[in-house]
Amino acid sequence: MRHPTYKHMEARLRLGAFSLGQWGQIAAAGVAAALFAGYLSPFSTQVTIFVSVVGAGLPVAVSYGAMGLEFSVAQFAQAAWRYWRQPRRLIAGAGEPSPGYRVLAEQVPATASPSPHQRTEGELLWDV
Repeated sequence: MRHPTYKHMEARLRLGAFSLGQWGQIAAAGVAAALFAGYLSPFSTQVTIFVSVVGAGLPVAVSYGAMGLEFSVAQFAQAAWRYWRQPRRLIAGAGEPSPGYRVLAEQVPATASPSPHQRTEGELLWDV
């Protein structure tokens, strides 16, 4: 018989349906909503409440919705930041030309006489 308690010992700590990181996100969103509503909002009361809840709760909702997927909001934000910070200017044209390879003829010393096994320039390749 296997006891189910041991399965939960390696699981992440959860309070209710959320992990500790998600509770931290919810708390940060609540603080951001309260600060926006109390000090920064130029709107009327109803619009302020709506903008505060939606603006602060949307990142938490996206994070909670993407929890079951193979998608990380933090990694996506890091990749977007890296893309935004890198220069995206390309030089016009094909770039610098490549010198390529240079094939040079082999220099034969003038004093060297052909060996009997080598053919000279005018000889036939096949003996007929």
